[in-house]
Order: sequence, then structure tokens, then C-alpha cells
Amino acid sequence: MKRFATLLWLEHRRSWIWAVALCGSLLFWAWGIKQVTVMDVGERLAIRSGLLGLAAIIGGLVLCLMIGRIRSETRNGQYQVLLLTPPSGYAHTAARFLYAAAVALVYFIAISFLFWWIAALAGLHLDARSLVELTLALPLYAMSLTILPALAWTLLLMVFISAYRISGPGWIPGTVMILGTPFAARWLGDGISRIAYSLPGWKLFETLPASILERLGESPTAMVARSESGYLGVPIEPLLIMLAITAALLIIAGRIWQEVEA
Repeated sequence: MKRFATLLWLEHRRSWIWAVALCGSLLFWAWGIKQVTVMDVGERLAIRSGLLGLAAIIGGLVLCLMIGRIRSETRNGQYQVLLLTPPSGYAHTAARFLYAAAVALVYFIAISFLFWWIAALAGLHLDARSLVELTLALPLYAMSLTILPALAWTLLLMVFISAYRISGPGWIPGTVMILGTPFAARWLGDGISRIAYSLPGWKLFETLPASILERLGESPTAMVARSESGYLGVPIEPLLIMLAITAALLIIAGRIWQEVEA
């Protein structure tokens, strides 16, 4: 445990500037949101939501760049000096992934609070349960489907390139993996869509106030009818599958790292 904590500390030393810059960039996005002053409330909310969506996409790319900076600390002897013996490849990948995931969690929870802020500015006031779902449950769900698998994939890609480079830059194995990813993603998406809602859904935003549904174009009567007919919520199968894929990618990356360093 002490060894793993040391790896996290080293990861923090190596990446804290990235983390601070990423989270600090939300001040810029908040300033940009405040500059949107079109007269129509709905249009203003749409533009501000678009800016937050762009912030989420850029944040995801920055996180992938941060986690993909594989360096040769072990070969240079830094870990041996601190830990006396080289840590396992699984510990390396787990520490790097956990630090990036923690930064991502802070970043996307902050974006959710900004979304709550722009909704309040537009006159959409959430109840307590919906607020918790927006600021905690929704970021965790979205991250599990997108950011966490992307971080694990990036980590595996960089470890794969470093371990099995055929030429100097290692572009051949990396190119093979990158070109194969869209086909795998399409196959995965088709499979998930076929089994979605086989399990009971996660009923997020089931208690949205009627006033918000009216503003969004849905009447309170429709809300009641939807509830009586069984509100499906968001599917739980994609969450479970993507978390399993994330774990598998991390295990493979750790095993490759273990083989190379051994």
C-alpha cells in the first residue's frame, strides 16, 4: 500500500500542473458563459449548454494527453531509489489511471455545477434529488461510458507502442491499434444497443419538477402518464459493459508493462 501511495505521489508531481490548468480553465468557460446575452432565454440556454459540451470534449482530450505521457522512470532508476524494488506493471497503470480519473471526476462534477448554474439563470430550478443526480450521478454515469474507457484505451495504446515498437517512433503498432478501434467501437455499440434495457434502467431525473418539463415542452399530464407507464431511465447495461472493458484494458496494459520491465 505504501508503494502504491508513493506511485500516486509521483504521478501527482508529474501531472499536477495539467490538473490545475484543466480545472482552472473552467473559470474561462464560466466567463464565456456569462458573455452570452442573447435575449431569448431558450436560445441563451442552448448556447451556454453547447459551450459546456465543448468544455467537456476538450477536457476529455486533455485528460487523454495527460495520461498518455509514458516516461521511463523505472529504467532511469527513480522508482528503485524510492521503493527499493521495482513496482509491478499493474501498480504503475493503476496509479496513473486513478490519478487521471480523480482529476476527471473533479472536472466533470464542476461542469455539472456550471450546468445547474445556467439552468437556474434560465429559470429552471431543480428539486434536491434532481440536483444530486445532475451533479453526482450524471457525471459518474457519463464518465463510465466515455472518459474512463478512453483513458484506459490511451494508456494501453501508449504502453503498447512503447513495448512493441517495430520502428523508431513506434508508429506501426500504434497505427494498427488506432485503425482497428473504430471497427471494434461500432461492433460494441451495436451489441450494447441490442441488449439495452434488458435490466431495469437507472431512473435518473424521474422527479423533475413539472415546471421544468413544461419549459422543455412536456406537460405535467405527460409526466404523470410516463411515470404510470413505467419510466425506463437510462440503461444500466452500457455502464456495466464499459466498466468491464475499462478494467480489461487496464489489466492488459499492466501485463504488457510487467513483461517489458521484467
